[in-house]
Amino acid sequence: MNMVFKRVGTILMVGLMLMTAILNAAVAEPFRIATFNVHYISPNQTKMVWADRRDAVVAALSDMNADLVAFQEMETFIGGSGNPENQQLDWVLQHLPEYQAAAVGDPRTYPATQPIIYRAERFTPLEQGYFFYSATPDVIYSRQWNGGHAYFSSWVKFLDRQTEQAFYVLNVHNDYSSRSNRIKTTELIMQRMQPWLQSDAPIVVLGDLNAPGWFAEVAAIRDLGFTLASSAGSTFHFNRGLHLFPAIDHILFTGFQQQGDTERLNRRYDGVWPSDHHPVYISLQ
Repeated sequence: MNMVFKRVGTILMVGLMLMTAILNAAVAEPFRIATFNVHYISPNQTKMVWADRRDAVVAALSDMNADLVAFQEMETFIGGSGNPENQQLDWVLQHLPEYQAAAVGDPRTYPATQPIIYRAERFTPLEQGYFFYSATPDVIYSRQWNGGHAYFSSWVKFLDRQTEQAFYVLNVHNDYSSRSNRIKTTELIMQRMQPWLQSDAPIVVLGDLNAPGWFAEVAAIRDLGFTLASSAGSTFHFNRGLHLFPAIDHILFTGFQQQGDTERLNRRYDGVWPSDHHPVYISLQ
């Protein structure tokens, strides 16, 4: 008789665990994820001065109210590589304490200019990494195949505590001037994502790809089984609101469903643009 009760108890416990998992999945809220090329700081800057637009950046982030934001060009440039100072990230974290930063570290060993901020109440970073767009991608600050500027991807594996599901966010900043570099970069990105795809983990690829969505640099990633979030309009505007080019900042994803439309934050704050790129964001579930 005791054995029967034990079996019944085990069955009830398993059933309760399954029901809890189902209910947790059912009530999991969509999360909002954004890409934002925030424009670098350089010495003796006379245009897009950080002190003039830093409040606009915080206001834009507050208006987007995203749960995850991947930045490009979040760099306090002083020449060379590996400046330990990041005025932009420090300012954002100081004024928006609900966020923490991943894809950061000692710039001697981790390039910290493409951080991903996240709401710590929902997400936990599990792993992070980077690779440079070069013949030696694991060599920090290595230059591109043609010797051009050292572009790279940062990535973070997050745990969504609402769903207990792990997923990857890959933050891309591709070359603006060389299409041959961009195509090689896409090939490298596809190679680096293969283990993630084989594990069936959900993935979000986002950033400044410096190419319209129908170009091979973007389409090749989509053809791996990713959904390319529809464009909400031009994203690079010359810091003047001039929309001369198709969107070059994109969000692609697999393992999620988009909820609602793709949004583009297209506004000034007290007459100041936050950056020369419009942030783009979507909700995923």
